[in-house]
Amino acid sequence: MTGLRGMTWDHPRAYLPLQAFAERLAAPRITWDRQSLADFEARPLETLAPSYDFLVVDHPGLGHAIATGALLPWDKVFTGDELAAWAAASVGPTWASYTLDDQQWALPIDAATQVGVRAADLATPLPTAWTDVPDASREIATTLCLGGPHAFLMLLAMCADDDRRSPDLLDPQVAEQALDLLTWLWRTVDRTTSLGDPITVHEAIAAGAADWCPLAYGYASYAAGRTGARPLAWAGAPSFATDRPGSVLGGTGLALSAHRDTDLDDVRRWVTAFLADDVQTDLVPSTSGQPAHRGAWDSPEVDRDWGGYYSATRRSVDTAWVRPRYDGWVALQDEASELVREVVDGRARAAAVVTEINERFRSA
Repeated sequence: MTGLRGMTWDHPRAYLPLQAFAERLAAPRITWDRQSLADFEARPLETLAPSYDFLVVDHPGLGHAIATGALLPWDKVFTGDELAAWAAASVGPTWASYTLDDQQWALPIDAATQVGVRAADLATPLPTAWTDVPDASREIATTLCLGGPHAFLMLLAMCADDDRRSPDLLDPQVAEQALDLLTWLWRTVDRTTSLGDPITVHEAIAAGAADWCPLAYGYASYAAGRTGARPLAWAGAPSFATDRPGSVLGGTGLALSAHRDTDLDDVRRWVTAFLADDVQTDLVPSTSGQPAHRGAWDSPEVDRDWGGYYSATRRSVDTAWVRPRYDGWVALQDEASELVREVVDGRARAAAVVTEINERFRSA
């Protein structure tokens, strides 16, 4: 069969491994299209499912995708033993982030979480706690990452309530302290870069427009540097009000459309070949990918090739907070990000915004 189509997102980390894998001719061919990072984060999957067999997805959108019937669970395609083997090979909570209602709606193919990003040649020691970030920002050209949903994701990394028995998403006292700190930083950082997404942040630091961002989703491919650009390095996410890194899981998963007359035998062959250990631990990282396979994260060679990214950020991945995935979460995430930007820009009060976010979460 030659008619398989897929949609991924438009960054070399996403599409270069797929291109390299296609050259092996070891599996059915797929025609891959790309969408922007912003569309990837926000575009409802039911708008793509009629046109694509494979969808590279973000786990927070699963609830809506399931509610609209956009996806076919992988339990309909693979055996429990096959899925269990891939689960065991997945790093951190990546596998669990795509499990809902005892079914596996996507297979993790990319692992990412929020970490510290800096120029590789920056010699100044960087803080491991948010409370020390203001002092460091006086000496280092600093940027935040507040564009799109990332303002709220930064707040969540600092203070999301790990006690899922609580009706609130945010601990009011901790969240207000976090917003006060971000508001102070907003007065000192480069605002143009700070209103961008993680790609904007990495590009800006590589270009010398800033030297450091205390928290943004990491892109290991920037370790190599490019002509005229600085290589980057990373550190674990800083802690806030706890002794562990504060980070919200990102990454991507491979989902299957429920709207297509797809040859499931071809799907099985392609997925089995692509998720093979050698592909995930060799081909994917060597072509700028960032696999979710534990073998890649455990590999000293992969870590060395990408500037120590994997060892520097491993604990942040392993302890990352997994967002709720109910139908409506993505809308709340976008609305809450705008509220966070209003606080740091002086247009709203922290206490009122925290109350509003918690009320919206409780009523969702």
